[in-house]
Amino acid sequence: MKTAREALVQTLKKNKIALVTGVYGDPCTALLDECAKQGLHVEISTEEKVAFAQALGASVAGYPSVVIVKQVGVNVLADPLVTAVTHGIGAGLLLIAGDDPGAAKSQNEQDSRWYAKLAHIPVLTPPGPHYVSDAAIEGLELSATLGIPVMMQVTGRLLSGEGRPSEIPLTVEARFDRDRAWKNLILDRYKYYYQKIYPQLCELVEDSPLHQVPDLPPLTSSSPSQGRGAGGEGSREGLGERSGVISCGFVSTLVTEKNHFALGYAHPLPERALVSFLRNLERVLVVEEIAPIVEESVNALVARHGLKTKIFGRLTGHLPRIGPLEVQHIHEAWGRDPRDLYLDIPTQVSGGILDLLCGGFELLYEVLDEVLPEGYLIAGDVGCSILHGYFPPQIIDTAYALGTTISTAAGMSLSGRKGVAIIGDTGFIHSGITGLLNAVEHKHDVVVIILYNKASAMTPGAKPIPGLERVRALVEACGVNAIDEVPMERVSREELRGLLERRLGERGVHVLIAHAQPKRLHE
Repeated sequence: MKTAREALVQTLKKNKIALVTGVYGDPCTALLDECAKQGLHVEISTEEKVAFAQALGASVAGYPSVVIVKQVGVNVLADPLVTAVTHGIGAGLLLIAGDDPGAAKSQNEQDSRWYAKLAHIPVLTPPGPHYVSDAAIEGLELSATLGIPVMMQVTGRLLSGEGRPSEIPLTVEARFDRDRAWKNLILDRYKYYYQKIYPQLCELVEDSPLHQVPDLPPLTSSSPSQGRGAGGEGSREGLGERSGVISCGFVSTLVTEKNHFALGYAHPLPERALVSFLRNLERVLVVEEIAPIVEESVNALVARHGLKTKIFGRLTGHLPRIGPLEVQHIHEAWGRDPRDLYLDIPTQVSGGILDLLCGGFELLYEVLDEVLPEGYLIAGDVGCSILHGYFPPQIIDTAYALGTTISTAAGMSLSGRKGVAIIGDTGFIHSGITGLLNAVEHKHDVVVIILYNKASAMTPGAKPIPGLERVRALVEACGVNAIDEVPMERVSREELRGLLERRLGERGVHVLIAHAQPKRLHE
């Protein structure tokens, strides 16, 4: 049996996708590796904006392309994504956004579907693993037809389920229309989009076969008839003929109610079909991860069409507002009488975090803890340094996003104390370089500690991390005041302490490159 991940990649290869770009990070790491394993042209980029821009170039040149990033990576590529919609593209461009319900391996729990609404592009939400490959082809066809990027939201559970390759061929061949952008000023581009493209988009989404719609009007709980929904084998006893479910994404497979509309797109919604479904229902449960995006949109439909249907879900407290959904949550929702948001969700440290290859720098953290006075702020980066926000020595105070730590430390230096930034090699190459350049240009007072082990420990995978000599050359090119290299396997506690005390006492931008062999913390 193939997983949806394997079937998706087989489908992309069969349809001669010319370029797959992306950045590692769960749940996308395994998908990118599978693309490479099956022989697709895969390029792992230094950061997500680069990946998306390269795919745009391939699209404009007439080659269908796919971009694969996790949800926080969509933040990074949002700039060209939003502009590409009104500027126009060429061949199909599919953005696969891997979301992480429960933030099991991420610094936040965020929903990529918001970006589809922001950019006014469609977002496919396959209602189960079997639909992933068909959804990808439909997205590429839609992208080529309309000349806009298209998003598909996936999760780890969706990609790991049993899937099948699509039998639908990619048929639309599109060319980049230069006149669409350059014969129109910016607002004229928007006029063109809303007059010519968006109405067509709504009609194509309305008629998509990915929506799993009940064949019959609302069913009674005892009816033997069965719709073609994505849920299980029958309605739950006692729900009655005036209740129904609207679902979106992987959680469609958890729904057992028969009167079930499983969406193939979260935006735009198939308005006519949904209004027809809602019209004779008293109450409808909206089942979705992560944010209540569909729930809000369905509430708007109810208001706009003057329907009496009561909509409930994550917004109303009937379903958990955070974390992944399970079958039990859906079953319990019908009997809940909430007074507030449902936030009673157990939390725990992500499994295996202490087994990551973040070791080798323990002495550095210990000496920093000794050298810096109580209350001294240290900017960490998203990566291995976050472990020393949670675990002893707890010296990391901030970790906002990959590559932000140097600029954060520069801001901290306004206190009169020298800013201290700890950043991994991956974060430095991703976007830390620009922070270092900025610190030099503005003559900030910071010491930057780069943890170099040429290993993307938090998100394993063969990321493009240059050799130590090239990292040093990049740092030198930024024009810093001084660079120190520290081999962690050979440096003594006294040597490291003396170096840190000296650099902390000097003004300017100082960089310390600490290099070690990758190993687990407990080794």
